Amino acid sequence: MLKAIFPLTLLLVSSLCSAEGISGFWQHPKDPVWIEVTSAAGNGLAVRNDNDPSSIGFAVLKEVTVGEQKGRWTGQVFVPQLGSYKRVELSLPTADTLKMKVKIGFLTRSLEWARVSEVPEAPEAPEAPEAPEAPEAPEAPEAPEA
Repeated sequence: MLKAIFPLTLLLVSSLCSAEGISGFWQHPKDPVWIEVTSAAGNGLAVRNDNDPSSIGFAVLKEVTVGEQKGRWTGQVFVPQLGSYKRVELSLPTADTLKMKVKIGFLTRSLEWARVSEVPEAPEAPEAPEAPEAPEAPEAPEAPEA
């Protein structure tokens, strides 16, 4: 009986690991951008972008589903250079590397994001220098008495 339960438990655990494997926080390899991927929701939202803070909450990834091959996912990724979403293949070459592979025509581009345990706090924005005080207006000459 125990021998029959072990393979089923192993199968269940491995399928859960592959389904949740991409969930977590990921940092862009070059830009100060972090996303949070939630495989259950099928998306990856920008949680920090030092170059464009207004993009926080934007869906970088959407429609993410488990692929036909083990350890692979497919979905849509926003390609800023094109201003649109394109089909993406996702994989985990290592537990801490999320590879996004996009094919457009005969061109292929891959980008490897690094897993982080948490998103660091954004640096404080430098305070704007105080504006110089406006010069005082010259006093109007007194009117002669009549």
